[in-house]
Amino acid sequence: MSEAEIPSFEIEALHMLLEQEFNFLKKQDFKSFEELQNRKQELLNFLVNEISDEPDPKSEVTKKAISDNQNLSDRLTECQNMQKRNEILINQKLKSIQEVLSSLGHQNILTNKDTYEHLNKKTR
Repeated sequence: MSEAEIPSFEIEALHMLLEQEFNFLKKQDFKSFEELQNRKQELLNFLVNEISDEPDPKSEVTKKAISDNQNLSDRLTECQNMQKRNEILINQKLKSIQEVLSSLGHQNILTNKDTYEHLNKKTR
């Protein structure tokens, strides 16, 4: 694998990982989802370090180089959109869980209140 292929390989690995992440979230397999997080962070760190805004003075600007960079850029945009999709799904699941917990907590308060009032009426 050449130097030029490394970011492409890593971007493809990130793309596949984000797709796996989404599937685990849909299946509610949170253990497998959690296991992916370290690898995802490693890939992101690598890409941040590898892809810089400063052009390499030795690299030639050719149509192929521009096309390759555009393809990498498009793939990174896809990864970004997939990450946003996964984040939306996580937020929806969290909101649902919070609503369920809230309603259960509210019901418990009403049940305890009713029980307390009921016990209070018995003692009178």
